[in-house]
Amino acid sequence: MKFLVILLALVLTATWLRDADRFDDSWFGRYQRAIRKLAGKADGGGRYPFAAVLGAIYGVLIAIIIILGSLAEGAFYGLATMLLHLFVLLFAMDRTQPGRLVRDFLGSWNAGDRQGCINYLETELRLEGVPRTEDGAVIVAQFKRLLAYRSFERMFMMYALYLVTGPAGVIFGYVSYQLRAELCEESDRTLAAHLERIIAVIEWVPLRLLAITFSLVGDFNSCVSRLRRHLWEFKAASDNAQLLADWARCALSESAACEVKGADFDEAAMRLEIEALSGLLERSQIVWLVVVAVVTLISA
Repeated sequence: MKFLVILLALVLTATWLRDADRFDDSWFGRYQRAIRKLAGKADGGGRYPFAAVLGAIYGVLIAIIIILGSLAEGAFYGLATMLLHLFVLLFAMDRTQPGRLVRDFLGSWNAGDRQGCINYLETELRLEGVPRTEDGAVIVAQFKRLLAYRSFERMFMMYALYLVTGPAGVIFGYVSYQLRAELCEESDRTLAAHLERIIAVIEWVPLRLLAITFSLVGDFNSCVSRLRRHLWEFKAASDNAQLLADWARCALSESAACEVKGADFDEAAMRLEIEALSGLLERSQIVWLVVVAVVTLISA
């Protein structure tokens, strides 16, 4: 069933929901603030307040999904369970496909609107550290970095979590990423530090699996050579977005942004690099879908 659910989610996001906005996540900010307030009161200033807060934020939503799964089990010959799984996966995934993100960014880029590109990075991809409008290579490098990581956290991570742990794992991943975004906006670094460790743990294996996938659908030798430097490395504070961007760059045999100097900068070439990254992500999706199908058949 998991293969069918993932396949349906891909078909829906690529067709019917291709140009739709994501589910409104504004409710999560209100939810996590209310839970943090209640958990803080219940803990009464205990020794590990962050554990009570995180446990409550994760626990409530995961418990709801488990209860709904139990109620749906066996109903309508399993159709209710499949629809629940599909809803959870669609809810957690990024319905804005990488292709649309690329089209929207290139719309401003092709028009020569560098400030529009920067605004798009800030609003849509949560860019921190705004580059100068004249630094075209840096703007493109930042877009590629954020595009690769957003695709990873909203699609590939959700596939991996769903395949291993089912809808409860998907909700765990969704809460992790949403809460990190909320905490960054609130500048709550104490809780955010503990959350970063959680995310570093759950991302460690899928991130390297995606890097291996890049090597299979791109420049194998270059990507594997780069991957070896960080294959067994684990740091809670590591920049996984930059790691993924570097692996993607090697898979596409591209130069680093810092190596692109004045006369070497070519707007058309930058556009082709963005399109190449989009193609790399799409090919990687297909590889993961095939692997999921094989795993499903073997485990059946």
